[in-house]
Amino acid sequence: MPHVSDEVDGAGPRTASTRSRWFFAIVMFAIGIVPVSEIASAVGPSSAPACPGATYSVVSGDSWSRIASRSGVSMTALMNANKATTATVIHPGQTLCLPATAAAAPTTPPTTPTTTAKPVTGGTIVPIDVFPAQGPCSYGDTYGAPRGGGRAHEGVDIIAKAGQWIYAVKDGVLSKKYLDAPGSLSGNGWRLTIGDGTYFFYAHLSTFAPGLAVGSAVKAGQIIGQVGMTGDAPIPHLHFEVHPGGGASVNPTPVVKAVDGCKNSAVPPQPNGIPPVVTPPTVPAPTTPTVPTTVAPAPTAPTTTVPAYVPAQDHRRDGDPAPPVTRPRRVTPPG
Repeated sequence: MPHVSDEVDGAGPRTASTRSRWFFAIVMFAIGIVPVSEIASAVGPSSAPACPGATYSVVSGDSWSRIASRSGVSMTALMNANKATTATVIHPGQTLCLPATAAAAPTTPPTTPTTTAKPVTGGTIVPIDVFPAQGPCSYGDTYGAPRGGGRAHEGVDIIAKAGQWIYAVKDGVLSKKYLDAPGSLSGNGWRLTIGDGTYFFYAHLSTFAPGLAVGSAVKAGQIIGQVGMTGDAPIPHLHFEVHPGGGASVNPTPVVKAVDGCKNSAVPPQPNGIPPVVTPPTVPAPTTPTVPTTVAPAPTAPTTTVPAYVPAQDHRRDGDPAPPVTRPRRVTPPG
């Protein structure tokens, strides 16, 4: 025979549960929500029903509809299996019968995922064959960071000098071309799509590689453009996104990190054997202002002005006109 205290302990919770069900049913009847005919079924039996099949243990937050949904059965079938109605109260710890067609249901409620700033926290590793930009470069994980207009950053920003090469990360087809225009966020860009529908988005290019257009097939490592700062880009960099299966973006940071090439400045072999004829833009070196030099005029020999020749009266040269001859006046003496 069990100990008396064991029997009391076992009967106590059931008695309290019965009282709470009766109290709830009476209140519902008093306010006119539950008809008298349903009070008996509302309180239900004081002990757990005898279930021919699987059972379910009610947890906090459960309802008839929630249990039915999680068990894969209709709410009507669930209530019929427990001889209950929509007014029947259930409580945590109560055992319910599941219909024979019910799927195995968990006994604990699913946890609500915590909302974070990033659409995904770790990202999906989509294997790529080549790093998307020529080194030297740098990058950090800013996926999901807030942007203007309530947007979130959906890519990784690879910081590099303007004019460095941008590569196709996989064999694929250039499926869309973006052109810089007033108000454009991406500026010049490409969408590279591969066989399973996954596409890679490149933005802020300064120029496109010549000979490429929408529909062009490219090889991994092929040059498709150059780093720039078109669109909404405060500094030269490549904005790179990964969209598995053509769907929503995932964090591309672990994708590019798996083939980190920021220290590699060597150009991969190109399909035609040589890089495209595109001259990387050069930034003019700052010039040091120079003090203008004053060039003094070359010294000139002094000009000697020779006075006009005036022949002396007593030193006449050949060819000079003779001076007039003045003869003395003859004076006749008087007388």
